[in-house]
Amino acid sequence: MFDVIEKEMAIAQAIALSENMKPYLKLENSEKAALLVKALANYIERSSTKDTTDVLQSIEQLLTTGNTPQALQRALLYMVTLGVDSAPVSFRTFTTGEAARFFGVSVATINNWINQGRFQGVEKGERFKQARIPENAVYTAPTGANSTVAEVAQRYELEQARLGRNKPMTAAEELADRLNTVVYFEEKYGGTWEETLAKKSDLTPGEARDAEQWINLLRFIEKREDR
Repeated sequence: MFDVIEKEMAIAQAIALSENMKPYLKLENSEKAALLVKALANYIERSSTKDTTDVLQSIEQLLTTGNTPQALQRALLYMVTLGVDSAPVSFRTFTTGEAARFFGVSVATINNWINQGRFQGVEKGERFKQARIPENAVYTAPTGANSTVAEVAQRYELEQARLGRNKPMTAAEELADRLNTVVYFEEKYGGTWEETLAKKSDLTPGEARDAEQWINLLRFIEKREDR
């Protein structure tokens, strides 16, 4: 039996394993690597008692576009999530407002991400009904990097505590905080977004997470300036 922490750890390890295998899969013969993923997909289809249509279609699409590492990650995440779900477990859930704070975006953006399927396992909410996002839901960034919502929330809370800002901020304080974070990224990468990560086509997992946050910060600041 798995408790909540063990489940989160297992899912996190599935993500880490697939991320670490990316260089190997890119070097290997693509057809051989794809066969491995197809075998896993076939096992999922034959052994699962749940509807596997979505996950199998996702894996097939990723293989068709040549994204074998991401297809492997999708298969592993499904298998691990299914494997630890042997008994009902109550996960913490977040509102779209809470998720927006963790990701540094607007509530509208979170709703758009839900509608786009960027949160694996989160269904579109009914009209006029606020969606709830479980902490073990996996968020897929445009760069392909994956993180559970719990991991994103934890990084946010740790950063706020480190900065002594784990208390409500005014609108002015929030804007200043976002601007300071942009400056931090510019110093870290030695230039603006357009001059640095925007020019890179193959980002590391860490760079991909920074890129996603950086873009969202710039969008937030731009909207505030337009008011």
